[in-house]
Amino acid sequence: MSATAQLVSFICHLDPARLPDSLLQHATRCVLDLIGVAIAGARAPMSEISARFGYEQFAPGDCTVIGAQQPLNACGATWVNGTYASALDMDDGNRMAMGHPGANVIPAALAVAEQTRATGREFLTAIVAGYEVAVRASAARVAWYKDKMYSTGIWGVFGATAAAGKLHKFDEPTLQAALGTAGSHGPFPPGGLQANHAMVKEVIAWSGMTGVAAALLAQRGFIGPPDIMDYSRRWDTAALVDGLGSEYAIANTYFKPYAVCRWAHAAVDAALALKKQHRLQVAEIEKVRVDSFWEVTRLVNYAPSNTVGAQFSIPFALALALTYDQIMPEQVSDANLRDQAVVDLARKAQVVVDDELNRQFPAKTMARVTIETPRGAFQTTVEYPRGNPENPLSDAELATKFRALAAPIVGDDTCEKLQVAIRDLASARAVSALTQLLGYDR
Repeated sequence: MSATAQLVSFICHLDPARLPDSLLQHATRCVLDLIGVAIAGARAPMSEISARFGYEQFAPGDCTVIGAQQPLNACGATWVNGTYASALDMDDGNRMAMGHPGANVIPAALAVAEQTRATGREFLTAIVAGYEVAVRASAARVAWYKDKMYSTGIWGVFGATAAAGKLHKFDEPTLQAALGTAGSHGPFPPGGLQANHAMVKEVIAWSGMTGVAAALLAQRGFIGPPDIMDYSRRWDTAALVDGLGSEYAIANTYFKPYAVCRWAHAAVDAALALKKQHRLQVAEIEKVRVDSFWEVTRLVNYAPSNTVGAQFSIPFALALALTYDQIMPEQVSDANLRDQAVVDLARKAQVVVDDELNRQFPAKTMARVTIETPRGAFQTTVEYPRGNPENPLSDAELATKFRALAAPIVGDDTCEKLQVAIRDLASARAVSALTQLLGYDR
């Protein structure tokens, strides 16, 4: 049996009734985090553009668009909600995948769950399946493919397809055909941080929509190459299925407390720890040195031109964190891009590659930060940034993040009802208890 077929067989035989409660809890945490991020992300400029496009180009349907009373078809709702989910760079991620499975998988699963009238447990199982396929599709890529083509959409499309196929209750040949179509038609963006300069955000929304479309095509008899991960020479097929069923990718999800690229989080944690420990004042900071892994050198942008660029700037992230003691969406703003005090503080940051820290990437995204002041130099190292499985956010902290993002938009009452609906998904007879609350009028 090919590696693709083994992966498909595992997903098709994943039984919602026998899925451990611990995995359902992981999936529930992912949904809570993603929905809060998407509610806030709906107000981003890229989201407003994408929503207008969605209503112009996709047919009406029965799938909820967050913050809207007019539903779209499954592809359209996945596109719009996927844009919302990725807009703020606060969506979840996986270290070994080096990207963001949630924003690809959950909008697709939510749309198809509505379409198929799935139970909450079936919805959560599809999310577990989607994360499994997406993360494995990234982590098992051969070196050249991983190094040069790392955008989430390249491998996230397989996760969206797997989630959609699971909810459609595909048999193995149909799901193989769908994955083949997804891989053939999915996004193939070039390397580089396109998001420094544009709104493409790792083509996450596009790949989620493509995954749903691939499943719908397979449902209608469209035949895609059945063993796409085996013959293309882009995957280590042994790694693709190694340990399948013994551990689940969704259990290694990280959650983001800051609205900036994850590669900046260890440095931000270290800077905030130093500020608190030594009672540093922004006015006394002369220099901030970050020793870290090579990839963070891609984030050395001292003058981002827009909020998307600011999300991918370590100097700007450090300046915001040291100024406000947090980095929420309201800090990553046009006003702060023009704030001379923030700009001046950002210019005091220096990023240097450390050989030892570099060797531990991508398993670890470490940073050693040194802040120089007239009182002396203060230094600390962060091995695992907040939100990593090794340094997790508690359920209470995730709930606090959700309220901070959602309550100003939907109100306290709806915010609480949303949390209850999400927490109750494992026993819900349908996802409508959640989606009805998401159809609020912005």
